[in-house]
Amino acid sequence: MNVEWFRRGAVATFGVLLALVHLYCGGYRPITADILRSLHVGFGLIIIYMLYPFNKEKVNLSLIIDSLLALLALAWVGYFTLTLETVPMRTGNPIFADIAISTIGMFVLFEATRRVLGMILPSIAITFLLYALLGHLIPGALGHRGVDYAWLITHSLLSTEGVFGVPIGVSARFVFLFVLFAAALDKTGGGKFFLDLAYAILGRYRGGPAKVAVVGSALMGTMSGSAVANVAGTGCITIPLMKDLGYDNRSAGAIEAVASSGGLIMPPIMGAAAFIMSEFLGITYLKIIISAAIPACLYYLAVFCAVDFKAARLGLVGLPADQIPKVWNVLKTGAQFILPLLVLIVYLVISTPQRAAFWGFVAIVVLYAINLAWNKDLGSLKNILFVMEAGSKQALPIITACAVAGVVVGVISLTGLGFMLTGYLMTIGGTSLLFVLIISMVTSIILGMGLPVTACYIVLAVLAAPAMVELGVDPIAAHLFIIYFGVLSGITPPVALAAYVGAGIAEAKPMSVALEACRIGIVAFFLPYMFLYNPVLLLQDVTVVKLALSLLGAIIGCVAIAAGTQGYLLTNANWMQRILLIVAAVLLFSFKAYAYILALICIGIAITWQVYAKMDARKRALQNGVQA
Repeated sequence: MNVEWFRRGAVATFGVLLALVHLYCGGYRPITADILRSLHVGFGLIIIYMLYPFNKEKVNLSLIIDSLLALLALAWVGYFTLTLETVPMRTGNPIFADIAISTIGMFVLFEATRRVLGMILPSIAITFLLYALLGHLIPGALGHRGVDYAWLITHSLLSTEGVFGVPIGVSARFVFLFVLFAAALDKTGGGKFFLDLAYAILGRYRGGPAKVAVVGSALMGTMSGSAVANVAGTGCITIPLMKDLGYDNRSAGAIEAVASSGGLIMPPIMGAAAFIMSEFLGITYLKIIISAAIPACLYYLAVFCAVDFKAARLGLVGLPADQIPKVWNVLKTGAQFILPLLVLIVYLVISTPQRAAFWGFVAIVVLYAINLAWNKDLGSLKNILFVMEAGSKQALPIITACAVAGVVVGVISLTGLGFMLTGYLMTIGGTSLLFVLIISMVTSIILGMGLPVTACYIVLAVLAAPAMVELGVDPIAAHLFIIYFGVLSGITPPVALAAYVGAGIAEAKPMSVALEACRIGIVAFFLPYMFLYNPVLLLQDVTVVKLALSLLGAIIGCVAIAAGTQGYLLTNANWMQRILLIVAAVLLFSFKAYAYILALICIGIAITWQVYAKMDARKRALQNGVQA
C-alpha cells in the first residue's frame, strides 16, 4: 500500500466531509450543537493525524501509530455523542469507562495540538489541570480544596463546560464557515485580485509597494485570520518589491509584519476571537464589528502615514508605470470577487454570521462556475473539492486551540479561579484601573507569544476581563483590549512570530525587524487604552459632538505619532521636532480639552519650525545655484 497516497486520500476525504457537514448546518438544516461539536473535533483530529506524521522517516510504523490515534480520537468523540444524556447525570461520580475514555481523549487532543501548534498550549492546559488537582497544596488566596482526578478529567473532556464547551462551539458554528469562505475566495483568485487592485491604486505613489502591503495585507488578513499566514502569503510579493524600491531589509519585513497583524482587528472578518467574544458577551457579532471599526481604521491610518513619511525621508518614489496594472483592467478581470464580500456584509446585517458565511461561499462557487462555463472549462469544478479540503486544513489550528482552551475554561469554572483572580487583582490594585490594565496587557502579550490569538483571548477573557469590568470598563472595550494585545504579540520582542516570518523573507535579523515593527506600529500600543478610556471610539455612549472631537483628536494624533517616530512631516525632522510631535500625540490620545490645546501648540511649533527650515533650505539651494 502506498502510505503517502493513503494519507492524502484520508485528509482529502475527511476535509471535504468536514466542510460539507458545516455547509449543511450553516445553510440548510442545523443539527444538534453537541453532535456538531463532536464531528468538528473528531474529523479535525483525524485530519491532523493523517497530515502530521508521527515520524517522517519510519513511514509504515508512523501510519500504524497515527491510524490508532485517529481511531482513539473517533472513539472519544463517539463516546461523548452517545452518552450526552447519561454522563451529566453522573457528575462528580463517573464510572470507569467515563474516566478511561476521558484520559484517552486528553492524550489524543494534546498530542494533536502539539503537532499543529507546538507544546506551549498543551503545557498551559496541563498546568491548569495540575492546579485543579493540587489546589489544596497551594497557599494563599489562589488555593482551593482540590478536585479529584475522576471528576476533573470527565468534566474537562466529556462535558459541555470543557472541551465541548463555548470555544469549540463557536469554532463549529461560525468560525469554520468563515475560514472556508476565506479559503474559497483566495483559491479562486480573490486574493490575487485584491492585491492587484491595491497595486493599481497605490503603486504609483512614493513607497508604493509598502502602501500596497498595508492595504493588501489589511484585506487579506481580515479573511485569513492569521498574521503569520498573511505575512507568508502577501510578503513573498510585497517584501522583494519594497527592497527593489529602496527600503532596507529590516523595514521591508517590519512593514509587512505590522500590516498583516492588523488584519485580525479589521472588520468584517476579525478572526475566531471576535466570534467567541460575541458568545461570551451575549451580543451580536454585528455589534462587535461596528464597535471595532474605528480603532481598526485608526491603526491602519497610523501605519499608512508611517510608511509614507518613511518613504519621503528616504527619498523613495513609486513603481515604474510599466509595473503597475491599470485599475480598469484589474476590475474587468476580477470585479466579481467584490460580490461575495457584499453578500457577506449584507447577510451579517440582516441574518446570522453562520448564514452570512454560507451564502458568501455559495456566491463564490456560483461565480466560479459561471466563469468556468464562460471559458468552457467546467472540468475545473472539481477544484471546489480542493477548496473544501484547503479550508478544513486552515481550520485545524483553530479547532485544536479552541478545544484545548476549553480544558482551561473547564478548570476555571470548576475551581472558581476566575472569581479568585478577579478578587486578587482587585485586592492588589485596589481601585487602580491602570494597574489592572498593565497587568492584563503584559499577560496578553506574553501568552500571545506562544499561543494563537484565539487561545490567548479565551484564557484572559475569563481571568482578566472580569476585573476590568468590575472597575467600570465597558465589556466590549475590556474584551477588545485583550484581543488587541494578543495580536500585538506577533510583532513584540522577544518572540514575535509575524516579524520573524517577515525577517525570513526579507533576509534580515529577526530581532531588528521586530523592533522596527514596534516603531512603525507604535500607535497600536496606545489604541486599546484610547478606546478603553474613551468608549466613544467604540461608538458607546456616543453623541455627534463627542464623536467628532474624539475622531479629530485621534486622527491628528495618529498622524503626529507616525511623523514623530519616522522623523518626517513636511521635511526631515530633528530630534526636538520629533519629541514635540510625539508629545502632541500622547496629549491628543488623552482626549482632554486642555490636552488638545497643549497638543495643538506643540504641533504648531513643529510645523512652523519645519516650514521655516524648508524655506531656508530652498533659499540656500537657490543661492548655491546662482553662485554656480
